[in-house]
Amino acid sequence: MYETKLIIKLIRKLNFFKPVILVRLYGGLGNQLFTYAAAYRLAKFNNCDLLVDTKSGFIRDHKYKRKFSLNFFSISVNKIDIPDFLSYILAYLIPFLNKVNQKLSFQKRILVVRDTIGFDENLLNLKVNSLILFEGFWQSEKYFKDVEMEIRTQFTFLKSTTEFFESIHKSLNFRNSIAIHVRHFKDEFNPNQGNISDSYYERAIDFFNKKYPDAQFWLFSDNPSSAKKRLFSNNDNCILVSEKFNGLSDIQELYLMTQFTHFIISNSTYSWWGAWLSNKVDKIIVAPSERIESGEGLWGFDGLLPDEWIKL
Repeated sequence: MYETKLIIKLIRKLNFFKPVILVRLYGGLGNQLFTYAAAYRLAKFNNCDLLVDTKSGFIRDHKYKRKFSLNFFSISVNKIDIPDFLSYILAYLIPFLNKVNQKLSFQKRILVVRDTIGFDENLLNLKVNSLILFEGFWQSEKYFKDVEMEIRTQFTFLKSTTEFFESIHKSLNFRNSIAIHVRHFKDEFNPNQGNISDSYYERAIDFFNKKYPDAQFWLFSDNPSSAKKRLFSNNDNCILVSEKFNGLSDIQELYLMTQFTHFIISNSTYSWWGAWLSNKVDKIIVAPSERIESGEGLWGFDGLLPDEWIKL
């Protein structure tokens, strides 16, 4: 117990002037956006500095080899590129601090992570009095709803990301076009683990076909040919984004998605953000109502979907 108190004391002494939030990002693009948005709002609420660790959360990601991806957006906080040896130390220190957390109240923690999968209102009123480490997938609009316009400004795409689209934008009509995202989660032991059922997509497609008889569906997917074959067989109203715009990066596809007015999202934070970042005032967003309680396709927990989105 003495060693635990000593470590906490040393970490807190790193802050000499004012409270600081060091947000440690990891995971895919959608999860990085959620974590940053929640941390940004917390820093705003406490009038304290926000620092972004761009490395330690990815240094052990040997499976997916993901990297810090928010440098494609107009975020305006200080980013810290921690040296490799310190990144490893921090990465191995986190599990220990998480154990310490269990003995502390939410308000006294030095490492702020979620206690539950669903929305945790404790974060909204957390007082930051010294240095805290912040991480985890805070997947709810409620964590940053009161600073929504600032988040939208922070998540404006840089021109270097969007210039590919400028020459073709005027020739495309997105009015009755629907962006549909089909995400395939892979599990070698259970191929269907984490994947939303095809029946959801079929209901969502039928919903828009009835609303807009001339609807055209633009399919975003990590396996587009398979998704089109399953959901749009003998249907000329489906455009594969990967064929229409060959060679787009994930960031560019996300930007393209935000240009649509209507959406069918999957159980994916990627398409969640593609729909949320659209600035169309009359947009319609259809999302899965299914609940997946484990695995990478975790979905349906409290607070995940804004109230105005249609759940099918």
